[in-house]
Amino acid sequence: MRPSRLLFLLAALALPVVARADSAPPDSGRFIVFQGDMPVANEKFIFQFQGDSLTLTSVAQRTMQDEQGQRHPYEKYMVLVADARDLGLQRYHSIQKFQGNTIQRGLVPGDTSISYYVEENGGGEGFRLVQPPGRLYVMDSPMFSLFEVVTRGLSGKTFTTRRMQLLALSDSMTTPLATVTALQPDTLKMGSKRLPVRRYRFEDMSASFELYADSRGRLIRLVHELSGLHVEREPDAVVAKPAPKPKKK
Repeated sequence: MRPSRLLFLLAALALPVVARADSAPPDSGRFIVFQGDMPVANEKFIFQFQGDSLTLTSVAQRTMQDEQGQRHPYEKYMVLVADARDLGLQRYHSIQKFQGNTIQRGLVPGDTSISYYVEENGGGEGFRLVQPPGRLYVMDSPMFSLFEVVTRGLSGKTFTTRRMQLLALSDSMTTPLATVTALQPDTLKMGSKRLPVRRYRFEDMSASFELYADSRGRLIRLVHELSGLHVEREPDAVVAKPAPKPKKK
């Protein structure tokens, strides 16, 4: 693995998104992660459509405290590129920084196989595995915007239960199947408004989440009831309209 990957990705994340003639305006936001009633982390993200591709860039940040009471910043950066039409995975890369250690993970799907690489502090290894069939959804803790890729893919679709093929990343990659069940629609308060939302139960062998998404497929809330963890999307910024100019007498 070449360390220049880190520099290239950090540079890409730092650059502003430039809209081209064939690009839609970027859709950006921020998730606040709560443990009970206490905010513990945040994640800023941008979805950008450019031609036939969708690029998701995201930065998650939090501060962790060790047994001695010392506080340590944690950051993780992520870029996912997918097909704009069906959200089929094209490539994925993440960089995690914590206590002086840097861990990179990446995925590059092929026709029949998928490459997965892990690099820690400049050294690592890669794996080539048989690619699971169907559409692939990446899960890489703690990047909650990856759940929005799921809800965007479900937007406008009618179903009771459907299966999803996950690529769960850690020191190795596992390929669990998840099920998504459509629940009764609801409304959620977001800022000063109440939004109609679609509700889903997303679960695999290890965990179960409840997802709430708006009519555009944007993730509004995620709840993991057993742990008391929930994730809330910040309301969109309200742009104040300029006051009307007084009429001339």
